[in-house]
Formats: sequence, structure tokens, C-alpha cells
Amino acid sequence: MSVSQAKFEQKGDKFVSKQVDSKKKKKLKKVEEKMLGWGGRDDAKLSIPATVILRYMFTPAEMRADENLRLELEEDVKEECTKLGPVDSVKICENHPQGVVLVRFKDRKDAQRCIELMNGRWFGGRQIHASEDDGSVNHALVRDLEEDAFRLEQFGAELEGD
Repeated sequence: MSVSQAKFEQKGDKFVSKQVDSKKKKKLKKVEEKMLGWGGRDDAKLSIPATVILRYMFTPAEMRADENLRLELEEDVKEECTKLGPVDSVKICENHPQGVVLVRFKDRKDAQRCIELMNGRWFGGRQIHASEDDGSVNHALVRDLEEDAFRLEQFGAELEGD
């Protein structure tokens, strides 16, 4: 093994600096200032958004049977959750086998209060399980595989029947 002194030389006639995306740089600077700076408000709280998962709110079969259920459920959940704090969005995962509703709060403290209120509560004859979303699973893409297999078999039978 041998060690030699490094040689620092410029390649070419002029220096070319690394290209940086100005929009990305501004956004990072703004986020950094928000997190680290006082912003002139010593007592203002920094709100950290959080998403709550409400499971067993419905079944996929109920969702397919009633076309108005999605809107009614979204309105009911939003109405109930806005009592606890500002809500960014409510998303119904229609094909999720556990009947998942995602509620995004503007502040994590409001999300924790929602979990305390909703966990164990009964809705539509089912007990709700509420927890904070860690972001590891995209609940909108989860599907009921048994129902999909049944529909595929049904479709195959219709094709063979014709």
C-alpha cells in the first residue's frame, strides 16, 4: 500500500460551477428558515401535519352496493374530525379490504386527539381501529384480492358462456 500527495488541478481554461436548481434551493431554504428561525413569533407553535388511519369504517361490498356511501362517509368523517382541529383532507380507500379512511390533520396534536376519540368507537356496527399513518403503505393501492379473483372468475365464465 502506498500513499501519494493529491494533485489539485483545474481541467480546461475556465471554472464551471455545479448547476443547482434554483426552485429547489429556494424551497429548501424556506423550509430551513421555517424550522430554525423564530419568524418574529416566539410563542407561535410549529404545526407538523399527521395522517390518521381509520380502519373498519366500511366494507368494499358496501361501497360497491351504495354509490352515495363514499360522499356521505367523507362528509361524516370530515364533520366529526374538524371538531378536533383543522383537517387538510379526507380520503376514502374504496377497495381496501379493511375499509380504510385516511384523515390528514394540519397538526399532529389534533391527530393524536382524533386517535384517542375514534379508537374503539363503534360505527355502522363495526368497531373502528384508529392509528397514526407511518407512510410505509400506500393504502389507496391495497385491494381485496379475494374479490378481484372472484370478479376475474366471473368474467372468465361470461366470456366462455358467449
